[in-house]
Amino acid sequence: MEKFTVLTGVAAPILMTNISTDLIAPSHFPGKRPEEAVLMPLRDKLFANLRYHPDGSGKPDFVLTQPRYRDCRIILAGPNFGCGSSRETAVWSLQEAGISCVIAPGFGEIFHDNAYQNGLLPLKVEMAVIERIAAALATSNTSEMTVDLERCELRVPGLDPIPFDLPADRRMPLLEGLDQLGFMLRSAAEIAAFEQRDAAARPWAYPG
Repeated sequence: MEKFTVLTGVAAPILMTNISTDLIAPSHFPGKRPEEAVLMPLRDKLFANLRYHPDGSGKPDFVLTQPRYRDCRIILAGPNFGCGSSRETAVWSLQEAGISCVIAPGFGEIFHDNAYQNGLLPLKVEMAVIERIAAALATSNTSEMTVDLERCELRVPGLDPIPFDLPADRRMPLLEGLDQLGFMLRSAAEIAAFEQRDAAARPWAYPG
């Protein structure tokens, strides 16, 4: 995993509620047979049912189709992003498309954990703040903002820095480019020392 420290890039507003993993990473692609769709890159199927008509022709009004947002690195979303099924391809599809952070008021629980395990930041921010960010970016030249994980703040043109909270056990693995298992293994010596002390104190708990 790459380290996530400071991310500056285009932020696209998709302020819908309940954007499910099936909507993020659909199994099928409009206008394609199933055997064709399964061979497509995940990034090409991202939000396919929002980006394309049933015959496979594009919808020019969808936000990620617009030239302003084609190089999107950040998504501003509505409540309960990533709800629904547990498919990890929802995270992979976003990452393949170059998206490294989703900012929403809340996330589906499994998507939330999958995101951290793969190095994508699912950042919880109140909806009123997200709407304020989207409004400010709509009047900017490039729609770019900065997610600073080192200082725990969002920087948006025309707004004061916006602080955010993130538990250390979520923040530090991203800063170091580690999944949860890799982060825990950094403490392997401490874990082994604890097990030795505990085995001496409670030998019956360690059969064999």
